[in-house]
Amino acid sequence: MKKKMITALLTLAMAGSMVMGAFAAEETSEAATEAATEAAAEEESEASGGEEGSEEGPTLAFICKDLSQEWFVGTSNAMLETAKARGAKDVIMYDCAMSPDKYMTALDTAISQNVDVLIVCPPDQNLSQVTVDRCAEAGIKVMADDDGLIDENGMHLAPALELDAYKVGEGIGEYLANYVKDNGINEDYTEVGYLCMTMSEVSSCVPRSTGAVDKFTELMGDFPEDKIIEADYDGTSDEGFNVAAATITAHPEIKTWLVTAPNDEGAQGATRALEQAGVDQDAIVIGVGGYLAKDEFKKDYSCFKATAYIDPVLDGQLAADAAMDWIENGTVPYSDYIEEGGEYGVYPFSATMIDASNYEEVMGDAAN
Repeated sequence: MKKKMITALLTLAMAGSMVMGAFAAEETSEAATEAATEAAAEEESEASGGEEGSEEGPTLAFICKDLSQEWFVGTSNAMLETAKARGAKDVIMYDCAMSPDKYMTALDTAISQNVDVLIVCPPDQNLSQVTVDRCAEAGIKVMADDDGLIDENGMHLAPALELDAYKVGEGIGEYLANYVKDNGINEDYTEVGYLCMTMSEVSSCVPRSTGAVDKFTELMGDFPEDKIIEADYDGTSDEGFNVAAATITAHPEIKTWLVTAPNDEGAQGATRALEQAGVDQDAIVIGVGGYLAKDEFKKDYSCFKATAYIDPVLDGQLAADAAMDWIENGTVPYSDYIEEGGEYGVYPFSATMIDASNYEEVMGDAAN
């Protein structure tokens, strides 16, 4: 009897130990799961800009023509951070990769999400009217960043933040003219050519090229018109390279190339083409942006010598603040900039000419 009682007690003790072990294992598993969940949430927060945002706040969306471009990376990050700091729940990003079809898909998706404000930079401004119409039908506020939403007459169909493009172009043309004079290139134009790269399908980029040529020819009155060669590209470095390389090949008589492009991607592509052709040592390339030019300025030598610097962070901050003001106060973006005959305001973003001598001072931390 005594032996049976001892056996029973041992059995109970073992069972109790197993139950306690199970409870401990379950508690450990729950703790591990909770820790993993918290880590995942923290990682997701960091991926969306490191800001908490507000679960009850408004939702913005940004449909961008090409989020692979450094300019738009900086703009979109600043847009997200600024909006969340002001209480937005999120800024949903859509990358069109320069595809009109992807843009239309993103537009439909953003509208279905019932976002409070839609910010767009279309890959093709022929999509402007359909964008405005669909947003109006859905009751969604829409505004443009960098490339405006315009009608067939060039009138803006929605508020926009755009670079003061012609003035930027004039700054480029003036820099180029001074460079030509300072380096004695104007003494003999026999082997000199001016490649003006253009983006004819983007209204905000056309004046950059036009302004550059107009100011350059104004200051260099004797520069031969037949030495000015225009070449159109889609805004990417790859296409910029292809267009520049084809132009260089077609003009073997030109040994000294002057090149301007409406963005840093085009300038970078042209620089690589000049290097490949072995005619970069006497060339000068000027872009717009600064985000790619800064790396060229750090080299011992690059023919990518200057750019019109525009701050992508400030661009994103201005756009996000304007969108949040529209939601919170009913203030239509950029209303202070409505011109006579226009219905919507266009904020005139400006630029500063930089080169290896001043880019660190002008760009600050962005130069790193």
